[in-house]
Amino acid sequence: EWVSGRIRHEKTWVVRDISFTVQPGEAVGIIGVNGAGKSTLLKIITGTTQPTTGSVQMNGRVAALLELGMGFHPDFSGRQNVFMAGQLLGLRKEEIAACMPAIEAFAEIGDYIDQPVRVYSSGMQVRLAFSVATVVRPDILIVDEALSVGDAYFQHKSFERIRELRKQGTTLLIVSHDKGAIQSICDRAILLSKGQKLLEGKPEAVLDYYNAAVVDVTNSQISQTVNEQGVV
Repeated sequence: EWVSGRIRHEKTWVVRDISFTVQPGEAVGIIGVNGAGKSTLLKIITGTTQPTTGSVQMNGRVAALLELGMGFHPDFSGRQNVFMAGQLLGLRKEEIAACMPAIEAFAEIGDYIDQPVRVYSSGMQVRLAFSVATVVRPDILIVDEALSVGDAYFQHKSFERIRELRKQGTTLLIVSHDKGAIQSICDRAILLSKGQKLLEGKPEAVLDYYNAAVVDVTNSQISQTVNEQGVV
């Protein structure tokens, strides 16, 4: 909206009145259309974005994969970034050094580990970021849609590791459009709509509701394109 030659921005709530608890060892999936507030909610939970009102309480060591590259510095090598990222995750240098062979083996990026991250593809960044975040079991793992950037092989491999971490007691909070992953990994799902919690329950029930709502909106949009002669 233009006012006196300047743009006036109106404040809007991105997420509001969302409250839920995740028990230790539980896996919760967050779903919703683009713009529903999923990523913002995860950023608030991890502390990278501060809420205007409300609070978040977490207990234990948290590993979060929210954005591509997890803050990797493009001019440093993959190996150097592993040490920096690992320390941000609360690991000591000695722990990271001991885990480096396992990180390299899981990421499968070969000699690129000693190349600057700026020459990495997006998939390679995800491989390395995920490998660092999960090489030592975190108490809480928070994953945004970052894994969707990787190829099908690594997506399968990473979800297998997530399942292993779950068996070992890691609490999981994940945003994904992969319905199969939500159903197979999660104990519970939360549906966000326009920044608010619309539904919470068993993954199958929440996904059925979500899919039905998407179909209703799609059919509504299609019907609006039909003119008086019934021609689209």
